[in-house]
Amino acid sequence: MPYHHLSVPPCACGHLLRSKPRSHAMEVYPTFSQYAHYVLLNGEFIILDERADRYVVLEAPTSLELESALIEGGEQSEVVRALLDVGILELTSQRQTIRRVSVREHGIGDYEWRFARQFHQTAPAKGIRLRVLQTLLWTKALLSTRGFHTAMNSLRALKATRADSIYLPPESSEHKRICASAAAAIAEVALWVPYRVECLEYSMSLSRLLLSHGICPTFRIGVQRYDFLSHAWVEVGGQVLGDDPNLPERMCPIVEI
Repeated sequence: MPYHHLSVPPCACGHLLRSKPRSHAMEVYPTFSQYAHYVLLNGEFIILDERADRYVVLEAPTSLELESALIEGGEQSEVVRALLDVGILELTSQRQTIRRVSVREHGIGDYEWRFARQFHQTAPAKGIRLRVLQTLLWTKALLSTRGFHTAMNSLRALKATRADSIYLPPESSEHKRICASAAAAIAEVALWVPYRVECLEYSMSLSRLLLSHGICPTFRIGVQRYDFLSHAWVEVGGQVLGDDPNLPERMCPIVEI
């Protein structure tokens, strides 16, 4: 997904521009819109604008200005006005609950995602490869023609409709076999398709495949700040499937399905 610094001016001496005092009934608060996912990571906002398929990263002074505006209300801050203009923020009568995360580790480093053999030690089940191929191609077509937001909503809708058909207990051997087989099959079939399969296509396809087998996965996108990196993965029962098992500890989740 594209990564952008939004062109907003830094705060001047940490002070917000304020209008005249208003009555409590007239108070408005900037809050993040429904599909603007964010985290305040070590004092800097990282925002995933799902509708626009981009990241907005605010440096510490601008993040401080935005944090103050979210807490104190009003729309006079320049950074608030800029984010309102692009639909990342909206005005409501309720204060935004700010998700603050402080970590010593800044992420997983210069992580180049690939289908590493050590993550796929189970052979794919017979007959699963054709279904995997269809799922990979469908996911790619959906992302290419309808965009990231539509693909995310499609996965949300599928998970909601499958909620009543999740039938395999996580501790069962069948559950573990299907999870390992599905991850290995996607990694193998991804080498056949005429395009590079990235972590987003892989994770969305794996989530859909597991849901069709009665298994409930958690699709996550995480971020690191320095150097900026965004990565998607799948967890089942709190365990990363087909990827680095340290991802949840080293990357900060910004959105999950």
